[in-house]
Amino acid sequence: MAGALPGLLLAQGEAKKARPAPTPWYMNATEMTPEGRLTFLDQPWWPRAQALKEGESFTLDLSGDGRPDTKIVRKDGNLVEAIDDSGKAADIWNEADTAYVVSYKGTGLVDRMVAYTDNNADGKADEMEIRYYKDGYLRYAWFGENYDNDGAKMIHTTNWQYDARQFESKFRGNSMIYLNKYDPRTRSWVPLSECPFAFYDPNHDGLGEMVIRAAVQTEDAARGNDLDRGNNYDVAWQQEPIGLNELRLANVRLSYNLDPEPRHDALEKPHYNFGFTMLGDSVYRWPGMYYRNPKRRAPQTVVRMDWKNLPAEALAYRAAMTGFSWDEARTVYRWEGQFWIYERRIIANTGGPIERWNMRREYSGAKSSSRQMYYSGIDRRYHMKGASEMWLEVGHLVSDGKDMEVRAYDTDGDGYLDRWEVFREGTAAPVRVTQVKNPKARPVALDRTLLRDEYNGKVLPEAIAADEQLIAAMKKVADSELGAKYEAAAAQSEMLERKRYLLDVARELYFVAARDALYAKSGEGTYPKLARQAGKRTMAAGPVEGRFTMGDTTRYWSREGLIEQFVRGYGEGDLADAAKALEELSH
Repeated sequence: MAGALPGLLLAQGEAKKARPAPTPWYMNATEMTPEGRLTFLDQPWWPRAQALKEGESFTLDLSGDGRPDTKIVRKDGNLVEAIDDSGKAADIWNEADTAYVVSYKGTGLVDRMVAYTDNNADGKADEMEIRYYKDGYLRYAWFGENYDNDGAKMIHTTNWQYDARQFESKFRGNSMIYLNKYDPRTRSWVPLSECPFAFYDPNHDGLGEMVIRAAVQTEDAARGNDLDRGNNYDVAWQQEPIGLNELRLANVRLSYNLDPEPRHDALEKPHYNFGFTMLGDSVYRWPGMYYRNPKRRAPQTVVRMDWKNLPAEALAYRAAMTGFSWDEARTVYRWEGQFWIYERRIIANTGGPIERWNMRREYSGAKSSSRQMYYSGIDRRYHMKGASEMWLEVGHLVSDGKDMEVRAYDTDGDGYLDRWEVFREGTAAPVRVTQVKNPKARPVALDRTLLRDEYNGKVLPEAIAADEQLIAAMKKVADSELGAKYEAAAAQSEMLERKRYLLDVARELYFVAARDALYAKSGEGTYPKLARQAGKRTMAAGPVEGRFTMGDTTRYWSREGLIEQFVRGYGEGDLADAAKALEELSH
């Protein structure tokens, strides 16, 4: 019972507060038994409701003020009791201050209750909840809070429950949804599963600039084998109660959008550029997590992380491991943000389904309680500070398969990536390896506005210009059929981020072709070709048997130095230096 004590005290506190004033009529009309059971079977209107045919209805005056406030309808074979909680709406069925109590197939047992609450009496719902019953007993509920005062439907429903048409829900703007399980021992709510999913729209354009998902599990489930426990509702449906002390915040996902404004995202294509996925084991104790709404049917107090505090709490979440994902090619359109992946480094509870291709993945297995980023002058990208490794699988954009993989590592443990490896599909060894002494790392604040302005106004345009300049120079040295396809795809892209990514891939392909061509040409020169034929182990002063001159050797070595300058400059991000070396090699 120790785990149930906070909920018990909360329920007792609610009871004390409720005693001075009589319970509103609409709450009496839907009052559960102490065990959480709700049915139509003992209602005086039940025999009349049973006789209704499809589409038929009648109204009731449950408040006793002489006007109808309740409507009983047979709809889609179900019996629905619609209650106007305000008691004065012109239309009972207005989804503003209305509760819909549903008995599937009209059995009399309540299966669902969908309730809308208008907190400020402006005729628009500010909150929504969907209560789920089994055999008439309350098991759990989804709750939604809308802070935009626009009356948008928080959670789209089909047959009176949360459905798969998620783009028609208000999973954007300034809002929050969350799940609570009913505890019949204490007659209170406890947090579970996604609690909450919170959305932030600081510029009020109606879209989402940040989204946070907090996944809550029981202590036992957190040690189980189900990697996606946050989406497993078996615990929510179970009859056995769970206590607050048994719950853990086991995963937090924090995603950001950095797109230039004004944005024009289609409803079904919300976009987030990058996100952190963090696995931990924090006890579910947060400031402001108890929220009581006196207009809510009992229990009136829900438990969830406070929307205003949540961003700071996510940034300071105590993580045992962290994954960082960036949608390099802009192919992921998910209102939930950017997911980690169930490959290579497993982070439980990331959610799914998950995009594999063209997603940059960075991983840290170290404990951390802060999210930090830096800009790397090596690859002109933002990275997660503390990542020990990174990988990016390139493909399925201009071909029907994998074309390349880029990997990076922090070899000295200073929190910055300093070694890059590039693999071409079909090759066992990397085609390029770069180890740098200076990672050219510049810390950046995790501030969406600052990042957005720098990323779109400086980082992307400069990277695109550098790519185009170097690609033009390398194409004079060697061709790449695949590189040309990526270059052509980049030319067709109107999105700077995708354009830059495609050009980066094209540049890498042209680089390998140009480097190999330069080395091949240098290796076929007079000195290396004739030197290979020299049979003596020692050489006398001057040319060897008249085969080559000292000038041949110095010219060869000078050219090799320029090739090295090109390779080193390219690998260290000094693309202008690489282009300069190419120009000298052409003379």
